[in-house]
Amino acid sequence: MQLEQLQQGLQHAFFTDRHRIVFWYDAPGHFVDSLSDLALEGVQVINMAGESTLGVKLRLELEEPEMPTLLYFPSAEPAPEEDWLLDIKLYSGRFYADRVSMIFNELGLTRHVLREHLAQRQAFLASRKRIEALKRLVTPSLSEDELDLAMLAVVVGATSLDVATLLFHLAEEAVTHELGLEANPVALVEAEKYALVPALVRALQAEVGYPATQAELSGEASLNFGQLMLRLLITGYCESISDIPDWARQVAIPSVNARASSRALLTRWRDSSRFYPAFDVISGWVADAQRIDDKLQDVPLEQLSHVATFEVVEKQIIVDLCQAIPTADARDLKLFDSIIVARLDGYWASRHKNDVRRERYRQLYAALTAAIALFSLRHQHAKGFHYESVEALYHAYQTDLYRFDTAYRHYAVASDTTGVELLKNLDTAVERCYDEWFLGQLTRNWSERVEAEQRLTHWKLPNISSQQHFYRDWVQPQLGASRQKRVVVVISDAFRYEAAEELRERINAKRYSEATLKSQLGVVPSYTTLGMASLLPHRELSYQPGSDTVLVNGQSTQGTANRSKLLKAALGGEALAVTAEDVKGWSREEGREKIKGVQLMYVYHNVVDARGDAANTESETFAAVEDAIDELDQLTRKILMHLNTSTVLVTADHGFLFQRSALNATDRTALSEKPASAFKSKKRYVLGESLPDNLSVWHGHTRDTAGTTCDTQFWIPKGAHRFHFVGGARFVHGGIMPQEIVVPVLTVQQLRGEKVEKRTSRKVEVISPKASLKMVNNIQRFELLQTEAVSERLRPVTLSVAIYAGSEVVSSEEVVTFDSASDNMNERMKSVRLSLSGTSFDRKNDYFLVLRDKDLGTERERYRVVIDLAFTDDFF
Repeated sequence: MQLEQLQQGLQHAFFTDRHRIVFWYDAPGHFVDSLSDLALEGVQVINMAGESTLGVKLRLELEEPEMPTLLYFPSAEPAPEEDWLLDIKLYSGRFYADRVSMIFNELGLTRHVLREHLAQRQAFLASRKRIEALKRLVTPSLSEDELDLAMLAVVVGATSLDVATLLFHLAEEAVTHELGLEANPVALVEAEKYALVPALVRALQAEVGYPATQAELSGEASLNFGQLMLRLLITGYCESISDIPDWARQVAIPSVNARASSRALLTRWRDSSRFYPAFDVISGWVADAQRIDDKLQDVPLEQLSHVATFEVVEKQIIVDLCQAIPTADARDLKLFDSIIVARLDGYWASRHKNDVRRERYRQLYAALTAAIALFSLRHQHAKGFHYESVEALYHAYQTDLYRFDTAYRHYAVASDTTGVELLKNLDTAVERCYDEWFLGQLTRNWSERVEAEQRLTHWKLPNISSQQHFYRDWVQPQLGASRQKRVVVVISDAFRYEAAEELRERINAKRYSEATLKSQLGVVPSYTTLGMASLLPHRELSYQPGSDTVLVNGQSTQGTANRSKLLKAALGGEALAVTAEDVKGWSREEGREKIKGVQLMYVYHNVVDARGDAANTESETFAAVEDAIDELDQLTRKILMHLNTSTVLVTADHGFLFQRSALNATDRTALSEKPASAFKSKKRYVLGESLPDNLSVWHGHTRDTAGTTCDTQFWIPKGAHRFHFVGGARFVHGGIMPQEIVVPVLTVQQLRGEKVEKRTSRKVEVISPKASLKMVNNIQRFELLQTEAVSERLRPVTLSVAIYAGSEVVSSEEVVTFDSASDNMNERMKSVRLSLSGTSFDRKNDYFLVLRDKDLGTERERYRVVIDLAFTDDFF
């Protein structure tokens, strides 16, 4: 025993425990020679060898009543009836110098019963490294079992001795070494050698109701870690479905406390950023061992929707939704949508865990959400489209019907991203809904009204600007009389109205800009050359005789250089045409220098048409739309923030039609022969001079549909048909369907000062509608109210909800997103189901229901909860 250790132990006895007199019995007399080397400031050391016991007693009590004194006995401790110093000993301290006692002192333990307990753990204490690690975990008042759990924590490498953390470490080791459920982790085997496992078994028995055998409690039988995992996870599953199926009765832990505590433990495990990957693997082992996938077939979807235990449940929910969505009524579709919102807040699709598995589920749910939106729209328009005029149908498209196209696009992008067979049947149903029902209904109503009103002879609508008047109606009013204002026009090829609406929402989510969306009636045929030319300032728009070249004021409009010349001619040189790639490449300083003195700049952006109009990439059309929205969002922000511009107009030359499925003969308008006077023939239009009449097509003049001064004519297949499929036919434009000719005009303005402050956004508030909360069961629901509807300025909030005792979580922690845009308060109410961990709750103690922002980790609200549990030991 080193002198330093003796010194530390004695100093602790005198100066930490504050004993005035300390007794030290050393029967072998090993430390007699060390007495003179002790440095205990202010403490007198008396070697009792040869001293009068009665004399020392009188000295300590009468002569030196305040003197700190160490009484060293180089002999054994006498029996109480023979001990003259017994009365002093009762209020004094004891010091032991054997190895176990020194470790006891070194650990700062105070309960003497733990010295005897340590003596039974000599195998563990044989390692100095383990002792040092144990010092960081013990507190003076530990019980014997708690001391064993602290030792177990050292063995497994944990920094805490609570049961959950110990299990998480053991699970991580099992996964790391790919042990499956059949073998125990090495750390657990090692802990058995040190007799530490019975303490863990007793803790499991108390915490989660583990049905321990007497052999496990005594250490005569090993704890089977795999069986423990089976019990915990199956219990968690049963609690989630509020039932114990017959197959689970031999496995699930049968008590209410077990149900609640198991659920709380499992939610904590899943919420751990370090240990959740181990949960993924072990839950898979348990699911395979119990063949959970075979047992889910008859469990109702609503019952499954609360389960987070097994990944196969997530797959089953998606399969069930895929089957149910196409034939569901509006009420069920609303229910399905709420289930998806809950699953996205749940474990397997959580956006707070960024891994490939969860990203795949988020994409699957994005597809299902879009499918629900599509079929919900169909229910809203169950009787089809029967608008009384082209004007009414045009307005209906730009206010409502465009949502069909958005939902279809969102579904296609998400479905293509997942690349899994789960959506195969839903893919077919979505195609039928969009192509056969929506496009079919829209085509019939639109075609009937166009023909009845002979619209191709007077292609204009009241209060809707025509595309050939874009410069006059949109640009000039922005320029006004001021020569100081700069306007930038971004023209995105084939950027249709529904995508512009999404771009508007994205821009308006930001603080420093505001976007408003309107539309203009596109020129016909709705294709690039004519559309781009019509957007330029002009007195005259015409075709070069016998060719597809469109002239503005007699000048070619092909290419950025020619367009730049035409802009400069219109504004006296203070104008410029560039590509979006040019602008993206400019630095702030370079960009400002490039546009110095420029009042008007046209920026040409080509993402959608570049990929959609090529046979080898047309399948990427909707992905290109997503990219276009991203790029235009960034591009407008750069122009506003870096290039001293206050207003940006985003528009397009035309829209497009696209469907994922291959077309067939019924989608084609066959031409028996190509007219001799045609100079351009595409899938959606034929251009020529003096084209003959043909009853199978729409025949018109560009002077009526684009304001040209020439006699160029066109043929267009009726409805959404194509003339031919050569070079791809799923992406097309050129016709007069609303998707092609409702051309967006998005006005984006930079905001400053008070306008910025008014656009400051925040998250919605969530409160408990009850000020007084009480728990009388281990598992209970709490109602929470979103006090205001989500809007452009009020954003959704995702909360983690749990019950706390001080800083300690004493329940499961549930995640829920409040994102309702409803004005109905009842529809903004959600409930969370919390399970208490353990049973030691006192109704007089302070507990709080705490709402925390899951993304920021900040506390939003807290409410005092009285926990007054009624005794029960039934599972349900």
